[in-house]
Amino acid sequence: MSFNFKNLILIKAYFTLAFFLISSGPLVADNHSSFKQVEATGRAILIEGDINTSRKRALEDALYIAALRGGANIDGFSAISSNTVINDHSIVKATNKVIDFKILSEEQNKEFLSIKISAVVGNELVNKNCKKRPLNITLLKGSYDVHSNVPSKLARYTPIWFKKIYEIIPKIPNVKTSNRHDKSLESLKKSNVNSSFNYNALTKGLPNIQAGDYSMVPSLYLAAMSGSDIFSNYMIKLELNIYRGPNFKLVSKKSYELPIKYQFDSKFQFFKNISTLDINYVDKEVSKYFLENINSFLLELNCQPLEGVLAINEGKLIVDLGKKQGLRQKQIGIVKGLNIENSMLNNSSVIVHTREVYDNYSVLLPLNENLKLANLDNMTVEFVE
Repeated sequence: MSFNFKNLILIKAYFTLAFFLISSGPLVADNHSSFKQVEATGRAILIEGDINTSRKRALEDALYIAALRGGANIDGFSAISSNTVINDHSIVKATNKVIDFKILSEEQNKEFLSIKISAVVGNELVNKNCKKRPLNITLLKGSYDVHSNVPSKLARYTPIWFKKIYEIIPKIPNVKTSNRHDKSLESLKKSNVNSSFNYNALTKGLPNIQAGDYSMVPSLYLAAMSGSDIFSNYMIKLELNIYRGPNFKLVSKKSYELPIKYQFDSKFQFFKNISTLDINYVDKEVSKYFLENINSFLLELNCQPLEGVLAINEGKLIVDLGKKQGLRQKQIGIVKGLNIENSMLNNSSVIVHTREVYDNYSVLLPLNENLKLANLDNMTVEFVE
Protein backbone atom coordinates (compact mmCIF):
# COMPACT_ATOMS: atom_id res chain seq x y z
CA MET A 1 0.00 0.00 0.00
CA SER A 2 1.48 3.35 -1.06
CA PHE A 3 1.10 6.48 1.06
CA ASN A 4 0.97 9.99 -0.31
CA PHE A 5 3.03 12.42 1.78
CA LYS A 6 1.17 15.33 0.21
CA ASN A 7 -2.09 14.07 1.72
CA LEU A 8 -0.37 13.66 5.09
CA ILE A 9 0.79 17.27 4.98
CA LEU A 10 -2.72 18.47 4.18
CA ILE A 11 -4.24 16.38 6.98
CA LYS A 12 -1.70 17.72 9.47
CA ALA A 13 -2.38 21.29 8.33
CA TYR A 14 -6.12 20.87 8.78
CA PHE A 15 -5.74 19.32 12.25
CA THR A 16 -3.31 22.06 13.31
CA LEU A 17 -5.63 24.80 12.06
CA ALA A 18 -8.69 23.25 13.73
CA PHE A 19 -6.87 22.89 17.06
CA PHE A 20 -5.70 26.50 16.92
CA LEU A 21 -9.19 27.79 16.18
CA ILE A 22 -10.83 25.71 18.92
CA SER A 23 -8.25 26.53 21.58
CA SER A 24 -7.92 30.22 20.80
CA GLY A 25 -11.56 31.28 20.35
CA PRO A 26 -12.92 33.21 17.35
CA LEU A 27 -9.80 34.06 15.39
CA VAL A 28 -11.23 34.63 11.95
CA ALA A 29 -12.73 38.06 11.36
CA ASP A 30 -13.46 40.08 8.25
CA ASN A 31 -13.16 43.80 7.62
CA HIS A 32 -16.75 44.42 8.68
CA SER A 33 -16.63 42.83 12.15
CA SER A 34 -17.50 44.88 15.22
CA PHE A 35 -15.12 46.07 17.87
CA LYS A 36 -14.74 43.61 20.73
CA GLN A 37 -13.29 43.81 24.23
CA VAL A 38 -10.80 41.11 25.20
CA GLU A 39 -8.37 40.35 28.02
CA ALA A 40 -4.83 39.14 27.45
CA THR A 41 -1.74 38.42 29.54
CA GLY A 42 1.77 38.97 28.23
CA ARG A 43 5.03 37.74 29.73
CA ALA A 44 8.68 38.68 29.45
CA ILE A 45 11.91 37.48 31.04
CA LEU A 46 12.79 39.59 34.07
CA ILE A 47 15.96 41.53 33.29
CA GLU A 48 17.92 42.29 36.41
CA GLY A 49 18.38 46.01 36.88
CA ASP A 50 16.16 46.90 33.90
CA ILE A 51 12.55 46.29 34.90
CA ASN A 52 11.28 48.94 32.46
CA THR A 53 12.49 46.91 29.46
CA SER A 54 10.86 43.76 30.88
CA ARG A 55 7.63 45.67 31.48
CA LYS A 56 7.64 47.05 27.93
CA ARG A 57 8.22 43.59 26.40
CA ALA A 58 5.48 42.02 28.53
CA LEU A 59 3.06 44.75 27.48
CA GLU A 60 3.98 44.27 23.82
CA ASP A 61 3.32 40.54 24.21
CA ALA A 62 -0.07 41.22 25.80
CA LEU A 63 -1.03 43.64 23.02
CA TYR A 64 -0.07 41.10 20.36
CA ILE A 65 -2.13 38.36 22.03
CA ALA A 66 -5.09 40.74 22.34
CA ALA A 67 -4.87 41.58 18.63
CA LEU A 68 -4.88 37.85 17.77
CA ARG A 69 -7.98 37.31 19.86
CA GLY A 70 -9.67 40.00 17.84
CA GLY A 71 -9.09 38.01 14.65
CA ALA A 72 -6.22 36.32 12.81
CA ASN A 73 -5.25 34.67 9.55
CA ILE A 74 -3.22 31.43 9.69
CA ASP A 75 -0.89 30.45 6.88
CA GLY A 76 0.71 27.01 7.13
CA PHE A 77 3.45 25.28 5.16
CA SER A 78 5.78 22.29 5.52
CA ALA A 79 9.48 21.91 4.78
CA ILE A 80 10.09 18.73 2.72
CA SER A 81 13.32 17.00 1.76
CA SER A 82 13.39 13.78 -0.28
CA ASN A 83 9.65 13.20 0.28
CA THR A 84 10.16 13.47 4.03
CA VAL A 85 8.46 16.10 6.14
CA ILE A 86 11.19 17.90 8.09
CA ASN A 87 9.14 20.55 9.84
CA ASP A 88 5.73 22.21 9.84
CA HIS A 89 5.38 25.96 10.12
CA SER A 90 2.47 28.28 10.85
CA ILE A 91 2.42 32.03 10.35
CA VAL A 92 -0.22 33.79 12.42
CA LYS A 93 -1.11 37.38 11.49
CA ALA A 94 -3.59 39.55 13.36
CA THR A 95 -6.34 40.91 11.09
CA ASN A 96 -7.45 43.55 13.60
CA LYS A 97 -5.56 45.95 15.79
CA VAL A 98 -5.72 47.14 19.37
CA ILE A 99 -7.52 50.48 19.43
CA ASP A 100 -7.14 51.17 23.15
CA PHE A 101 -6.26 49.31 26.35
CA LYS A 102 -5.77 49.54 30.09
CA ILE A 103 -3.50 47.57 32.41
CA LEU A 104 -5.42 45.39 34.88
CA SER A 105 -2.53 43.93 36.85
CA GLU A 106 1.21 43.36 36.93
CA GLU A 107 2.95 40.40 38.57
CA GLN A 108 6.50 39.12 38.74
CA ASN A 109 8.47 36.23 40.09
CA LYS A 110 12.16 35.36 40.00
CA GLU A 111 12.12 34.70 36.24
CA PHE A 112 9.19 36.47 34.58
CA LEU A 113 7.15 39.65 34.63
CA SER A 114 3.47 39.36 33.58
CA ILE A 115 1.04 42.11 32.59
CA LYS A 116 -2.69 41.56 32.17
CA ILE A 117 -4.62 44.04 30.03
CA SER A 118 -8.16 44.75 28.92
CA ALA A 119 -8.21 45.89 25.29
CA VAL A 120 -10.66 46.89 22.61
CA VAL A 121 -9.74 45.29 19.30
CA GLY A 122 -11.20 46.02 15.90
CA ASN A 123 -10.78 47.48 12.48
CA GLU A 124 -11.61 51.11 11.80
CA LEU A 125 -13.30 50.11 8.51
CA VAL A 126 -16.18 48.70 10.52
CA ASN A 127 -19.59 49.96 11.54
CA LYS A 128 -21.57 49.09 8.46
CA ASN A 129 -23.91 46.78 10.35
CA CYS A 130 -26.93 48.91 9.45
CA LYS A 131 -28.83 47.90 12.56
CA LYS A 132 -32.20 49.58 12.81
CA ARG A 133 -31.93 52.12 15.59
CA PRO A 134 -34.58 54.76 16.27
CA LEU A 135 -34.60 57.65 13.82
CA ASN A 136 -36.14 60.84 15.18
CA ILE A 137 -36.92 63.09 12.23
CA THR A 138 -38.51 66.54 12.24
CA LEU A 139 -40.16 67.17 8.88
CA LEU A 140 -39.65 70.81 7.97
CA LYS A 141 -41.22 72.99 5.32
CA GLY A 142 -40.38 71.78 1.82
CA SER A 143 -41.33 72.96 -1.63
CA TYR A 144 -42.72 71.81 -4.96
CA ASP A 145 -42.65 73.35 -8.41
CA VAL A 146 -44.39 72.57 -11.70
CA HIS A 147 -43.11 73.74 -15.05
CA SER A 148 -45.56 75.60 -17.28
CA ASN A 149 -45.32 72.97 -20.04
CA VAL A 150 -46.83 70.23 -17.85
CA PRO A 151 -50.45 69.21 -18.64
CA SER A 152 -52.99 70.56 -16.17
CA LYS A 153 -54.08 67.12 -14.97
CA LEU A 154 -50.53 66.20 -13.96
CA ALA A 155 -49.96 69.65 -12.51
CA ARG A 156 -53.04 69.33 -10.26
CA TYR A 157 -51.65 66.10 -8.78
CA THR A 158 -48.28 67.57 -7.86
CA PRO A 159 -49.37 69.04 -4.47
CA ILE A 160 -51.10 65.71 -3.72
CA TRP A 161 -47.84 63.83 -4.35
CA PHE A 162 -45.92 66.35 -2.32
CA LYS A 163 -48.27 65.79 0.62
CA LYS A 164 -47.73 62.02 0.29
CA ILE A 165 -44.06 62.46 1.17
CA TYR A 166 -45.09 63.69 4.62
CA GLU A 167 -47.55 60.80 4.92
CA ILE A 168 -45.14 58.04 3.90
CA ILE A 169 -42.21 58.81 6.23
CA PRO A 170 -44.07 58.28 9.57
CA LYS A 171 -45.21 54.83 8.38
CA ILE A 172 -41.65 53.53 7.98
CA PRO A 173 -40.57 51.22 10.86
CA ASN A 174 -38.24 52.68 13.53
CA VAL A 175 -38.95 56.23 12.34
CA LYS A 176 -40.54 58.69 14.75
CA THR A 177 -41.53 61.96 13.13
CA SER A 178 -42.56 65.42 14.17
CA ASN A 179 -44.38 67.19 11.36
CA ARG A 180 -43.34 70.84 11.42
CA HIS A 181 -43.90 71.76 7.79
CA ASP A 182 -44.89 75.20 9.05
CA LYS A 183 -41.23 75.90 9.94
CA SER A 184 -38.54 76.46 7.31
CA LEU A 185 -34.92 75.44 7.69
CA GLU A 186 -33.85 79.04 7.08
CA SER A 187 -35.93 80.38 9.98
CA LEU A 188 -34.50 77.77 12.35
CA LYS A 189 -30.94 78.52 11.27
CA LYS A 190 -31.51 82.22 11.90
CA SER A 191 -32.76 81.50 15.40
CA ASN A 192 -29.59 79.40 15.96
CA VAL A 193 -30.83 78.12 19.29
CA ASN A 194 -31.48 74.82 20.97
CA SER A 195 -35.12 75.13 21.97
CA SER A 196 -34.71 73.00 25.09
CA PHE A 197 -32.50 75.70 26.67
CA ASN A 198 -33.92 78.91 25.23
CA TYR A 199 -37.04 80.64 26.54
CA ASN A 200 -37.69 82.57 23.35
CA ALA A 201 -37.50 79.37 21.33
CA LEU A 202 -40.01 77.72 23.66
CA THR A 203 -42.44 80.61 23.39
CA LYS A 204 -42.11 80.67 19.61
CA GLY A 205 -42.75 76.92 19.41
CA LEU A 206 -39.56 75.95 17.63
CA PRO A 207 -38.92 72.20 17.29
CA ASN A 208 -36.69 70.55 19.89
CA ILE A 209 -33.98 68.82 17.83
CA GLN A 210 -31.39 66.91 19.84
CA ALA A 211 -27.81 66.10 18.79
CA GLY A 212 -28.62 62.63 17.48
CA ASP A 213 -31.91 63.65 15.88
CA TYR A 214 -32.55 64.68 12.29
CA SER A 215 -34.55 67.19 10.29
CA MET A 216 -35.64 66.68 6.70
CA VAL A 217 -36.51 69.10 3.91
CA PRO A 218 -38.17 67.46 0.87
CA SER A 219 -38.73 69.03 -2.51
CA LEU A 220 -40.61 67.94 -5.63
CA TYR A 221 -40.27 69.12 -9.21
CA LEU A 222 -42.29 68.20 -12.31
CA ALA A 223 -41.26 69.18 -15.83
CA ALA A 224 -41.28 67.99 -19.42
CA MET A 225 -38.40 65.91 -20.76
CA SER A 226 -36.86 66.25 -24.18
CA GLY A 227 -37.19 62.90 -25.91
CA SER A 228 -36.82 61.36 -29.34
CA ASP A 229 -39.73 58.88 -29.21
CA ILE A 230 -43.40 59.44 -30.01
CA PHE A 231 -44.40 60.08 -26.39
CA SER A 232 -44.52 63.29 -24.41
CA ASN A 233 -42.24 62.49 -21.50
CA TYR A 234 -42.32 64.10 -18.09
CA MET A 235 -39.99 63.80 -15.14
CA ILE A 236 -40.92 63.76 -11.47
CA LYS A 237 -37.86 64.65 -9.38
CA LEU A 238 -37.89 63.96 -5.65
CA GLU A 239 -35.11 65.51 -3.58
CA LEU A 240 -34.46 64.65 0.09
CA ASN A 241 -32.13 66.71 2.27
CA ILE A 242 -31.48 65.52 5.80
CA TYR A 243 -29.68 67.40 8.57
CA ARG A 244 -28.35 66.26 11.94
CA GLY A 245 -28.60 67.97 15.31
CA PRO A 246 -29.56 71.48 16.43
CA ASN A 247 -26.87 73.00 14.20
CA PHE A 248 -28.43 71.42 11.09
CA LYS A 249 -25.35 69.74 9.66
CA LEU A 250 -26.15 68.36 6.21
CA VAL A 251 -25.45 64.61 6.32
CA SER A 252 -27.22 63.35 3.21
CA LYS A 253 -28.72 64.75 0.04
CA LYS A 254 -30.20 62.61 -2.72
CA SER A 255 -32.36 63.05 -5.81
CA TYR A 256 -34.64 60.45 -7.37
CA GLU A 257 -36.11 60.81 -10.86
CA LEU A 258 -39.16 59.00 -12.22
CA PRO A 259 -39.83 59.37 -15.97
CA ILE A 260 -43.46 59.24 -17.12
CA LYS A 261 -44.54 58.52 -20.70
CA TYR A 262 -47.82 60.35 -20.38
CA GLN A 263 -49.28 60.67 -23.91
CA PHE A 264 -48.49 60.61 -27.63
CA ASP A 265 -46.63 63.63 -28.89
CA SER A 266 -49.11 64.55 -31.61
CA LYS A 267 -50.59 67.65 -33.18
CA PHE A 268 -54.00 65.98 -33.08
CA GLN A 269 -55.89 66.23 -29.83
CA PHE A 270 -57.73 62.98 -30.57
CA PHE A 271 -54.50 60.94 -30.49
CA LYS A 272 -53.41 62.73 -27.35
CA ASN A 273 -56.68 61.91 -25.64
CA ILE A 274 -56.74 58.20 -26.47
CA SER A 275 -53.07 57.72 -25.59
CA THR A 276 -53.07 59.59 -22.28
CA LEU A 277 -52.23 57.39 -19.30
CA ASP A 278 -54.88 56.96 -16.65
CA ILE A 279 -54.03 59.41 -13.87
CA ASN A 280 -54.90 56.82 -11.21
CA TYR A 281 -52.27 54.51 -12.68
CA VAL A 282 -49.71 57.34 -12.64
CA ASP A 283 -50.66 58.13 -9.04
CA LYS A 284 -50.07 54.51 -7.95
CA GLU A 285 -46.70 54.39 -9.70
CA VAL A 286 -45.59 57.64 -8.10
CA SER A 287 -46.67 56.49 -4.63
CA LYS A 288 -44.84 53.18 -5.07
CA TYR A 289 -41.72 54.97 -6.29
CA PHE A 290 -41.77 57.38 -3.35
CA LEU A 291 -42.18 54.58 -0.81
CA GLU A 292 -39.32 52.48 -2.21
CA ASN A 293 -36.84 55.35 -2.43
CA ILE A 294 -37.68 57.05 0.86
CA ASN A 295 -37.36 53.68 2.60
CA SER A 296 -33.98 53.09 0.91
CA PHE A 297 -32.83 56.61 1.81
CA LEU A 298 -33.63 56.14 5.51
CA LEU A 299 -32.02 52.69 5.54
CA GLU A 300 -28.78 54.27 4.30
CA LEU A 301 -29.12 56.88 7.02
CA ASN A 302 -29.33 54.09 9.60
CA CYS A 303 -26.02 52.74 8.29
CA GLN A 304 -24.22 55.94 9.23
CA PRO A 305 -22.45 55.84 12.60
CA LEU A 306 -24.09 57.56 15.53
CA GLU A 307 -21.99 60.59 16.47
CA GLY A 308 -22.08 62.99 19.39
CA VAL A 309 -20.00 65.72 21.01
CA LEU A 310 -18.33 65.10 24.37
CA ALA A 311 -18.47 67.57 27.25
CA ILE A 312 -17.31 67.68 30.87
CA ASN A 313 -20.10 68.38 33.36
CA GLU A 314 -19.43 68.30 37.12
CA GLY A 315 -16.44 66.04 36.61
CA LYS A 316 -18.33 63.58 34.39
CA LEU A 317 -17.86 62.82 30.70
CA ILE A 318 -21.18 63.49 28.94
CA VAL A 319 -22.39 62.90 25.38
CA ASP A 320 -25.54 64.51 24.00
CA LEU A 321 -27.05 61.17 22.91
CA GLY A 322 -29.25 58.74 24.81
CA LYS A 323 -31.93 56.05 24.62
CA LYS A 324 -34.08 58.03 22.21
CA GLN A 325 -31.19 58.07 19.73
CA GLY A 326 -30.52 54.33 20.15
CA LEU A 327 -27.65 54.26 22.66
CA ARG A 328 -27.41 51.22 24.96
CA GLN A 329 -25.70 50.44 28.23
CA LYS A 330 -22.00 49.57 27.85
CA GLN A 331 -21.95 50.57 24.18
CA ILE A 332 -18.49 51.30 22.83
CA GLY A 333 -17.53 54.61 21.25
CA ILE A 334 -14.30 55.67 19.58
CA VAL A 335 -12.75 59.15 19.81
CA LYS A 336 -10.23 59.91 17.07
CA GLY A 337 -7.63 62.59 16.57
CA LEU A 338 -6.06 62.73 20.04
CA ASN A 339 -2.40 63.22 20.82
CA ILE A 340 -1.82 60.46 23.34
CA GLU A 341 1.37 60.70 25.33
CA ASN A 342 3.40 57.59 26.15
CA SER A 343 1.17 55.32 24.06
CA MET A 344 2.48 52.05 22.61
CA LEU A 345 -0.25 52.04 19.98
CA ASN A 346 0.31 53.42 16.52
CA ASN A 347 -2.94 55.39 16.45
CA SER A 348 -4.57 58.44 18.01
CA SER A 349 -7.85 56.87 19.15
CA VAL A 350 -9.41 56.44 22.57
CA ILE A 351 -12.18 54.05 23.53
CA VAL A 352 -15.06 55.12 25.77
CA HIS A 353 -18.20 53.25 26.82
CA THR A 354 -21.60 54.22 28.18
CA ARG A 355 -21.96 53.95 31.95
CA GLU A 356 -25.36 55.61 32.42
CA VAL A 357 -27.86 56.07 29.58
CA TYR A 358 -30.75 58.55 29.85
CA ASP A 359 -33.30 59.71 27.28
CA ASN A 360 -31.23 62.41 25.56
CA TYR A 361 -27.76 62.15 27.11
CA SER A 362 -25.36 59.55 28.53
CA VAL A 363 -22.47 59.40 30.98
CA LEU A 364 -19.32 57.81 29.56
CA LEU A 365 -16.13 56.32 30.93
CA PRO A 366 -12.83 56.00 29.05
CA LEU A 367 -11.38 52.50 28.88
CA ASN A 368 -8.07 53.89 30.13
CA GLU A 369 -9.02 55.30 33.53
CA ASN A 370 -5.71 57.20 33.72
CA LEU A 371 -6.70 59.39 30.78
CA LYS A 372 -7.51 62.98 31.73
CA LEU A 373 -11.14 63.76 30.91
CA ALA A 374 -10.18 67.30 29.93
CA ASN A 375 -8.42 65.84 26.87
CA LEU A 376 -11.79 64.59 25.61
CA ASP A 377 -13.75 67.82 26.08
CA ASN A 378 -15.51 68.98 22.88
CA MET A 379 -14.25 65.94 20.92
CA THR A 380 -16.50 63.93 18.59
CA VAL A 381 -17.30 60.34 19.58
CA GLU A 382 -18.50 57.73 17.08
CA PHE A 383 -20.43 54.78 18.50
CA VAL A 384 -20.11 51.28 17.06
CA GLU A 385 -22.47 48.33 17.15
